[in-house]
Order: sequence, then structure tokens, then C-alpha cells
Amino acid sequence: MDATRETCTVSTVIPLLKTRAQPEPRVPSGERALRRMRIYTSVSLGVVVLMFFGLAALQTTSPVLLAMVIATTVVVTAYSMFWEKGAPLWLTLAALGASLTTWITTVALHELPGSIFYLSVVFAVYAFGQGRSRWLRPLIVGLIAAAAPVLIVSGLPFDDFVLPYLATIGLAFFACFGLFGLNRFGFNLYLEIDAARRVGAELAVVQERYRFAADLHDIQGQTLHVIRLKTQLADKLLDRDPAAAHVQLREAQELIAETLAGTRSLAFGDRHVALASELANAEALLTAADIEWRVDGTLPLGPHDELFALVVREATTNILRHAQASRVTVTLAAGSVTVENDGSPATSRSLSGLARLGERFEAAGGSLRTASADGTFTTTAVIA
Repeated sequence: MDATRETCTVSTVIPLLKTRAQPEPRVPSGERALRRMRIYTSVSLGVVVLMFFGLAALQTTSPVLLAMVIATTVVVTAYSMFWEKGAPLWLTLAALGASLTTWITTVALHELPGSIFYLSVVFAVYAFGQGRSRWLRPLIVGLIAAAAPVLIVSGLPFDDFVLPYLATIGLAFFACFGLFGLNRFGFNLYLEIDAARRVGAELAVVQERYRFAADLHDIQGQTLHVIRLKTQLADKLLDRDPAAAHVQLREAQELIAETLAGTRSLAFGDRHVALASELANAEALLTAADIEWRVDGTLPLGPHDELFALVVREATTNILRHAQASRVTVTLAAGSVTVENDGSPATSRSLSGLARLGERFEAAGGSLRTASADGTFTTTAVIA
């Protein structure tokens, strides 16, 4: 393979890797669902306020009071639309002033007390706006503000006029505080679910990147180590045996081409790990590194072929990187794969790749064990 062709291949693969590692941003469906939830809640609360308008308008006989009810409906409806983030101060004061004025006028004219719901909505929105749950003080202040005009206009004696008004005040405030309180609780719960969804989505992206990095390491880690050995050998042979040096360089180029092909397959997402292909790949790599290779037994049949293939791949990588092996034996049986090499290092080291694979085997109901004795390192993977 000439230099121009290699350059073109590398320049083609690298952008693919960048695209896979950094996926294009997209608008998650959860954002649309959250927007719909906000619209649904706002419309529902607006409908409730309009229901109060109908209740108050039907009970009103005074044209002046009816005009005040209509104006208050507009202001309080606009104010209730800020149920989530809280209304600006001027709108809060306008809604409070309009609803309180309408209520005082209703009491003064001895009209039916339906307009009290406007005042209760204002205090309820204030109590639960901007994520507040400080409802007790606004509830007490609202009840006092609503009951005071009744007691003042009636001259304090508890006659037939006072008791229905006080009962309506209590009903309106507790109903509105209950409604807006449940609305705030439900929406906060939805926000928590949405936050959990976001965390889950971010975790899925991290896991995919981790999986891609692990696959890329498996593809390139083995062959790059062998390529380094072959180029070092070619450098030593270049002066005394140029023909042998060229053979080593040619084999290194073939390994590079295979690595690029595997990287391209990984970038396109069509790479499938199979035990048979990993055994063939391991044989080629270990033979190229002058390590004797032998396979005993038959391929285990079942749904865990990819897991066993990953064991062979990771064991081969560890042999090439960490061991000084001269012989590797793979033993295949029903539901198990054992990889044994005679190049166990004197000092043990943490093999993170096998540890991660062990977790996957445990999740599949199996086990992955390693042992080192008398210079022999053994990796045994079993799934019942």
C-alpha cells in the first residue's frame, strides 16, 4: 500500500471517529414533553380562573360590580400564568389590588360572595410561585384580608350575612391553596423525573463513548504493539539482511491496513465481535510476534459468543503488552473459554480490561477468573 493511499484512508477515518465520539446535538423528546406540560398546566389554571369569572358574573346584579369582575378576571388570569416562575411586582400588586377592591365592593353591596375566589387565587399563586411551598403565612394573611371587610361592613355582629361569607372565604382559600399546592407538587415531581431522564441520557452517552473507546483500544492496541516489534526488528535487520527487513515491514503494513479497516468498521457501527474471528485474529498477531499458538476443543455454541470473543481479544492484548510469552493455549468447551500463556510477569499488575469483562460475565450469570502460578497466567471464562 503506497503512502498516498494510506494518507487518504487515515484522512477518511479520523473525521468518522470524531463524528462518532462527538454526536451531533439533537433536541430530546423530553424537552417537548416538558413544554407541553407547562402549556397544559397554564391552560388548566386559566380555565379555572375563567370558571370563577362565570361563577362571580352569574351572582352579580350590579353593572358596576360586573365591570369590576371582568377587569379583575383579566388581571388575575394574567397573574396566574406566572404560576411557575412568579409574577413581576407590578402585576402582583395589580392583581392583589383588583381582587381586593372587587371583594370589598361585593361585601359592601351584599352581593353573593363568588368574587372571593379571585383573592384566593392571588394568594395561592404567590404562596406556590417560583417553587415556593411557604403557604401557611399567605393563607393566614389572605383569610384575614378577606374576612376583615365582612366583619367591618357587618358591624361585627355574627348574623345571617356574616356566616355564609365566612364559610365561602374558607372554602375558596382552602380549595385554591389545595389546587395550586397539588399543581406545584405535581410539576416539581415532573421536573425531578425530567432531571432523572437527562441524567440517564447523559449516562447513556458516556457509556457509548466508553464502549467506543474500549473497542478502539482493542482494535489498535494489539496491532500497534506488534507493529512496533516488527519495525524494531526491521531496523536491526536492515543492514545485514535487507530482504528479511522488507518482509517485516511488509507485514507491518498489512497489519496497519487491517487496523484501518477495523477502525472504519467501528466508525460506521457495523463491527460485530465473533469468537471465531477473534481466534483467527489472535493467531495472526501472536504468530507475527513469534509466539506459539494452539487451540483445543470446539467453539461453544450459544448466545454469549461475543463475550467469549472479548475474552480472547483482551487476553491477547494483555499477552502482547504485559507478558513475555512463548506459548499460548486456548481451550474451548461448552460454555467456557480458557486462555493460558507461559509468560506471566514476576510482579502482578491490575488488568482493568479483564476486570470490566468480569462485571459483564457476572451480569450474564457467569464468571471470569484469572490465576498466575509457576510463570503461567490463566484466564478462565465460564457461563453456565
